Amino acid sequence: MIKILLIASLFLLPLNSCQDKGSNIKNEEMNKNTVINFVSSIWNEKDLSELDQFFSQKFKRRVNNVEIASNKEELTANIQVYLTGFPDLNLMIDDMLPYRDQVIMNWTITGTNTGVFGEFPATGKKIKVSGISRLSFDQAGKIIHEDIFYNELSLLQQLGYSLTPPELN
Repeated sequence: MIKILLIASLFLLPLNSCQDKGSNIKNEEMNKNTVINFVSSIWNEKDLSELDQFFSQKFKRRVNNVEIASNKEELTANIQVYLTGFPDLNLMIDDMLPYRDQVIMNWTITGTNTGVFGEFPATGKKIKVSGISRLSFDQAGKIIHEDIFYNELSLLQQLGYSLTPPELN
């Protein structure tokens, strides 16, 4: 009897493993599609009313290791800074890698600074900046964490700003 149970468990164990892989692949595809729709709706169509469709109530957004948003109002304000500064902003997905409950995305934004960007007046200059985002998803398929990394200095230099060396005493 023990031999039969052992043999049966050896055959059933791989089946469970296959089911887990199938479930992971399905979730990875769902998460990937969520990112594609998020980029299209929020960034490229500039429809911030769709944020609830993509983000969990318990999400956090970090940009270059600084927490920028932990609620819908902060997230809306952060995105609006870019959409106001660059009304023609376009975010293009260069590459995407889904893995379990995360998606890694390489992206490039382009736009013309014709509006106020944060505290900076419009310069009329065009920008092109690449970066990477890591998005984590909850069981419902909503984004719970977004880490964004890009060269902010390059963006500001493209707008015409420069660094002034510190005065050494």
